[in-house]
Amino acid sequence: MIFIYLKPQTYLLKNLTIMNRNLLLLLVLLILPIGTTSAQTIIWSTDFESLTGWTGEDLDGDGYWWFQNSGAESIGFNSGQYLGSYSLGLSPDNVLTSPVFTIPSNASSLNLKIKLGSTSDQDFLETYAIYIQEDGVGSEFDNLLTQGTLSNGGLNSAVDINAAIPNTFAGKSVKIIVRHFNTNNQYLFLVDDLMVESGETLSLSNSPFENFSIFPNPSNDYITLNSNSTITEVQIFNILGQSVMRLQNINSSNNTLNINALHRGNYLVRVIIDGTSQTFKLIKN
Repeated sequence: MIFIYLKPQTYLLKNLTIMNRNLLLLLVLLILPIGTTSAQTIIWSTDFESLTGWTGEDLDGDGYWWFQNSGAESIGFNSGQYLGSYSLGLSPDNVLTSPVFTIPSNASSLNLKIKLGSTSDQDFLETYAIYIQEDGVGSEFDNLLTQGTLSNGGLNSAVDINAAIPNTFAGKSVKIIVRHFNTNNQYLFLVDDLMVESGETLSLSNSPFENFSIFPNPSNDYITLNSNSTITEVQIFNILGQSVMRLQNINSSNNTLNINALHRGNYLVRVIIDGTSQTFKLIKN
């Protein structure tokens, strides 16, 4: 049996929230011209790095529920934080509910991705279910997206789960719900890198990104982001996928950013407008 050492944990309390951050950037975007996007559009995602927007429920009432921790790279997780739920000596029923986000009305071929894992190579039979719920409509377990039991654990055993989301949720404000249950005395269930995307590039016509531009590009010291709508967030990533700059709650439609501190090279600029994100290539001279 292999148990992976984990750092001290920070437990997720009810109504404690987890900041949503888009991640899992595809470096293939670097070959695209500025102003275009990948064949898939990220609608919403989180890497559980900071706590804003999520809620946790301990339905079985045993006092053990979701906690935040780091150090699961050997399992196959990305570096940084994840959320975990114990089953060692327990029969958990722990529920994790995302912040509300809006799926654009023109989105199609909707898909959910999430990374799951267990730290034990013997006690890994962790059962999970993932649901979607329209905000304020029905109950949290009405719309099952996927359900299963892990078939492996320990070193390099993390799995990426994909689940189709019905297109009927396009144009609606929704929540994603992760449940760890129907498990007895295994060890530790891990979740990370949750993402909702549209399988087709969303049309920029009549979208928040209509007439959006970044200039000059290539740039030396400053770039201006021109948008008809208020920009909620801008995040710049290097080619390793590391965030090197982040700005939130930008209140003007024409925004100039100082990028003088960035090294020369290629970057990805992720922009969020009205709950929709697009990713653009940037060259720093």
